[in-house]
Amino acid sequence: MAVAEHPLGRALSDLCVCLGRTPTVPSTPAGCAELLQALVTWAAPGPQDESEEKVPARAATALRASLLLLEALKGEASRGAPVSAAGAARAERVVTSENAEEAGKTEDVTEENVAPQEEGGPGRREDEHVASILQEMKGGAILSLEKEDGALESPGNSGGAEKSDVAPESAAHEHGAPNLQESEMAPNLIDPECVLRCAVAPLLLLCGAHIHDTPWSDAQIRRLAKQLLRTLLEASSCTSVAELLKGRQEPPYRTFLEALRLLGPRLRKDTWESHPDSKLVFSWMLFRVPRPWLSDFLSRVMPPSLLFSDDYKPENKVLGIRCLHHIINNVPAAELRQYNRALVVFHALRNHLYSTDVEVIEVVLPCLLDLFPVLHKPPPALGTYQKDGENPSDQVLQLVLTHMEMEHKIALRRLYARTLPALQERLGVRIVRHMKRLLRVIVGYLEVYDGPEETARLSILETLQGTIKYAWPRIPPRLPLLLKALVKLIYELSSESNPNSAPVTEALLKGATECLLLLDKCSKGQVKMALHGLPLVSAEPLLLECIDTVVQNI
Repeated sequence: MAVAEHPLGRALSDLCVCLGRTPTVPSTPAGCAELLQALVTWAAPGPQDESEEKVPARAATALRASLLLLEALKGEASRGAPVSAAGAARAERVVTSENAEEAGKTEDVTEENVAPQEEGGPGRREDEHVASILQEMKGGAILSLEKEDGALESPGNSGGAEKSDVAPESAAHEHGAPNLQESEMAPNLIDPECVLRCAVAPLLLLCGAHIHDTPWSDAQIRRLAKQLLRTLLEASSCTSVAELLKGRQEPPYRTFLEALRLLGPRLRKDTWESHPDSKLVFSWMLFRVPRPWLSDFLSRVMPPSLLFSDDYKPENKVLGIRCLHHIINNVPAAELRQYNRALVVFHALRNHLYSTDVEVIEVVLPCLLDLFPVLHKPPPALGTYQKDGENPSDQVLQLVLTHMEMEHKIALRRLYARTLPALQERLGVRIVRHMKRLLRVIVGYLEVYDGPEETARLSILETLQGTIKYAWPRIPPRLPLLLKALVKLIYELSSESNPNSAPVTEALLKGATECLLLLDKCSKGQVKMALHGLPLVSAEPLLLECIDTVVQNI
């Protein structure tokens, strides 16, 4: 059988046609890898002005051609005997040597979305439809599908941009491209195992770029991308993207390393903004690499994450902070402290605390909380002086309290209040360094109504309880201030004008009563003495109930 008539050879030559090349079959793993990498770059959005118009048509063509290639590889595997371990190792050595020579010359979809669907469901119908497309592609030139695909594409997707992009390629395949030489026989084809090994990383990038809901993809492209990912998982005998990234051979995560190498030129400081798909693919893969393997790629994954977090767009900041948070949680602290990496991350995250974007503050505060143990320094030796501001957690709490005092946006007030108990728990007894400002914030937030759910007040009461437990020797001098704020809150909740629901009111009263009990214990009964005269002033049932709970407590 001639190479041109061989399914695998025809699939590889169709990839050349997509790129406008002469339909030749690569004879080496490096040639196959270069062809697939060029296909991914061709189908991805780029810095060109016309890229946004051409990407949908190019992506659909590239995804169909890739599906045809994987179907040909699956056909080769089904016709032949299973590849032996020696054959797989030989293919691995060939690909490794080719990649080494090339290197010398010179990133939310969940896994359930790509899992096989139940028979008879919508995923089954989509698979059958895509299978019919593949059957048409096998009968002739791959790009002839664009003329016969009216049933699959919606009327909005059949614009002139796609036709203008596909027509020259189809003409090149039908008229201008010569046939393959008949002297090239099928046995001279590259080993299918090598082809699959070369195709995994580029096709994974292709899926990641078009499987999300983005401006450069539509429903048809996302459907094809999901089908391609399912087919790639089946061809690789994997059940998830994480398993595909890890691979089945030593060392693990070679596919992830190869994908990072391909993404590298598009993730540099001067190029990543021109390739909007690169950040999505990078984060999509990064979140699926856990410890302890992520530390092997620290030098490759940290620079792009810092670049994203330092951008002026809030969505890029959020993405970069999430990437950094994943790195912090999955890389040992010793490696993060090496070369002051952890300190660099801390300074990058601390700058985001000056932002007024709720979505940025919402992700940066938990990230800082997980970074504090990495930055923790042992206590100074006896007699050694250490400035108060040197501890990163003290710096963050001081900055958060400053913002809480002046903040007027309800969303940010609630967000800061929710984070304050965890931040206080992280500092422990060192909270006494910030007592003056902290109590000022607590009293101020207890006086302000926070809406039906009372998120801020509930969190502030929890913070006050922790403050009393950690800094109880400093509480008696501030007892009048705290007692007045708590009694005022209880009276407000007991009045008929209270707008809160019964469960919220009960939670607030319970928290305020707990604070009064703690204050009474650390002040040696002064709270009970101060509350004795309140029943003569007010007869509110809820207020009297709270007072009785405190007075009768032994």
